[in-house]
Amino acid sequence: MGEKNLNIDALSALSSQLGRERWRVLSDAAQVVANYLACHPRVEAVRYPGLKADPDFPLAANALVGGFGPYVRYCVAGEWRLWEADERDAREQVMELERLLV
Repeated sequence: MGEKNLNIDALSALSSQLGRERWRVLSDAAQVVANYLACHPRVEAVRYPGLKADPDFPLAANALVGGFGPYVRYCVAGEWRLWEADERDAREQVMELERLLV
């Protein structure tokens, strides 16, 4: 099994562990964050399986139910970082990221 399948399998397992409601809340926030980062001028790249431009999107769209998970990877100045979405309002999380990216 390839690395992509392992990542999707890990997200699927996390989905089961978190439960449908919490998974949806975290996935929704992460989707907003990923879209924000994809448009940010300082961000060089974003990896999130919920973005159609992500290479894992086709597999994730068929394998994951109710969202794509809380983890968003993004690259700034050649350095990859990880954002883990939480239950806060997505706008709060975006504003926190904006402060970090300035």
